[in-house]
Amino acid sequence: MSEELHGNVISSEFFENSDRIERERMYDFTVALNALLKSLRLYGAGNDTVEKNTEKLNDVIKFFFTTDPFFEFTFNGNDFMLNDIRVKRKKGLNISFEELEDFFIDLQIATIIFHKTSGISEIVEFLTAGQETMKSNLKSDVVFDRFEQKIKNKGIKIQITKRDSSGGDDLFNILNKSQLARLTYRNMILDHALFKDKIKENRPMPLRKAMRNIQNTIDMICDGSSDSQESHIMVLASINSLRGKMIATHLTNTAILSIAAGVQLGIDRSLLTRIGMAAYFHDIDIPAESKGEVVEHCQNGFAVLSRLNSLNFAMMEAAITAGLHHTTYTFDCKPIPPEKPIMSTPLGELIKVCDYYDLATRWWPARKTVPMKRPEAIEQLFKMADMRCLAKVTVKALFSALGIFPPGTVLRVIGKRQLACSLDVFRTTGRKGKAAILDKNMNFVGVETFYPHELLEIPKGLHFRLPPETVKAMLDSFNEEAAG
Repeated sequence: MSEELHGNVISSEFFENSDRIERERMYDFTVALNALLKSLRLYGAGNDTVEKNTEKLNDVIKFFFTTDPFFEFTFNGNDFMLNDIRVKRKKGLNISFEELEDFFIDLQIATIIFHKTSGISEIVEFLTAGQETMKSNLKSDVVFDRFEQKIKNKGIKIQITKRDSSGGDDLFNILNKSQLARLTYRNMILDHALFKDKIKENRPMPLRKAMRNIQNTIDMICDGSSDSQESHIMVLASINSLRGKMIATHLTNTAILSIAAGVQLGIDRSLLTRIGMAAYFHDIDIPAESKGEVVEHCQNGFAVLSRLNSLNFAMMEAAITAGLHHTTYTFDCKPIPPEKPIMSTPLGELIKVCDYYDLATRWWPARKTVPMKRPEAIEQLFKMADMRCLAKVTVKALFSALGIFPPGTVLRVIGKRQLACSLDVFRTTGRKGKAAILDKNMNFVGVETFYPHELLEIPKGLHFRLPPETVKAMLDSFNEEAAG
């Protein structure tokens, strides 16, 4: 009897092997789908490379249809998931899924549902229709509907669900706007190490990663809806540093501030992308481990960017900015008044102002003095404009983007023994804005709304530094608001 029972027992090794094979197939499917998308974009249907990638995808996809008539493929903004199981990337293999990520993001897709009855030719037709829709450069609020209608007209049975909507099904999580803001900011900082590695290897940088994050930032700042993330992304740009990544945080903050100031000037979206990219790479030659010591880096920055990406307009702008942005002020924020006005490029002038603001208001380890208060930094920028160090129109644009009490400013609540930190852009006196209430130990208490006249700058000589736990709690309040 015992032998018979033993014979019916399925070993744990069997399950482990089955799971391993399934996860390998999931990874192979993602790689094959990404490769097919890329070859279709580069060569079009009928090419030999496309045919080979189609055969590879067809071989892999059969595995998932052996037991189920359909499967779901999801991208949540960070990971791919197949039937709610995360697709693990293989360690040591530097394979990018950028093509596939762009397909989901540009078409505003959350999930693709593949049916067994579709067949590989229908999948190719589906991908081709998606790429044709992407080329139309439609606005983000209409692109999904246009693509969905297109595949219906073609009789394609593959189904899609939209981002920020589960279609009545809560089985998978989709990033809301608040989560996307945090993810975009985090990615911009963490990707800096990748760009530095490419420079060391003398290889082109993966600019599409940076461009996607810049364009997400533009969307969030330009979005005038009730759940706009403008205030959220501006508070993120006031962060002192993320895990000690001083230069990466500085580049990210400058890019966000430059975009916000560009929006105030009514600059076209295509130029906003160039501004964001140029600001993001303007200090690319500074060592990643730099802690704010005064360094000469402009000439080297120009050489690096012009050599690696000389034919890309955004990178040409970045190279020029990298070479000229410290001609009228030093890295430790001392003005250098010129004999006559010095102009780099119009976009470069905008980045210079934002670069100075972030340099002046952050706690650099190598700095021997406390940073400027944020309203004081704006005041100093106007003084430097009078000295002809900066273009006054760009200073006005940054002031308009940040408001009376720039996000991240520690303030005093009138009539109360309380401090607050601005979490909003206080542009008008007749509209309330959000501020985080702080206790005597600078701990986060909660969020309240105030008119600008109910808040005051803290007296001169006092300078408060927010603890990391308080900063985290303030940022988490945006997530709680989105959930509510």
